[in-house]
Amino acid sequence: MDWTPVVVLLGSIFALTSLGTFIIRRRLKGSIRIAVASILGIFAGVSGASHGLGEILQGNIAPSGIVIEAWPQLTILVGEPAMTVIPNFIVTGVFAIASGLTVALWSAAGIQRKNGALILIMLSILMLLVGGGLLPPVIGVIAGIIGTRIKPRGDKRKRIGGGTDQLNKRDVS
Repeated sequence: MDWTPVVVLLGSIFALTSLGTFIIRRRLKGSIRIAVASILGIFAGVSGASHGLGEILQGNIAPSGIVIEAWPQLTILVGEPAMTVIPNFIVTGVFAIASGLTVALWSAAGIQRKNGALILIMLSILMLLVGGGLLPPVIGVIAGIIGTRIKPRGDKRKRIGGGTDQLNKRDVS
């Protein structure tokens, strides 16, 4: 058996995840939850996008069912199973790549925003439905669940008393 495609695929996923992690670590200032959610989300997105290339290479044919093999040549990985509601491998592959990259980018840039974790969970479910694999969307949902524990960044205003926004005294120094 030729292990070259497996090694190249997994090496590419780890390299892109490491690059994303390096970029994120420079932006984060000590928040472990943001770091973990971002790293898992980037890994999920890049892994989901890797399914898309295998689907595109299968050509302009209709899948035989809703569960497909993204890379049928990779028998060691059971063909990298995926799920799609799109009746064409090329279109499925394009959507898998687009949704995977969107998950990775959102994990890197948007997870700490208000409702960022919920958006990541929704993007991961979309990635599941368009051929981004079976395991990467689960990892993306786990990243989103971790992301729900992140306090959204924003200004340092707190509600005091009658519902008006006032700066807290310790925030003004």
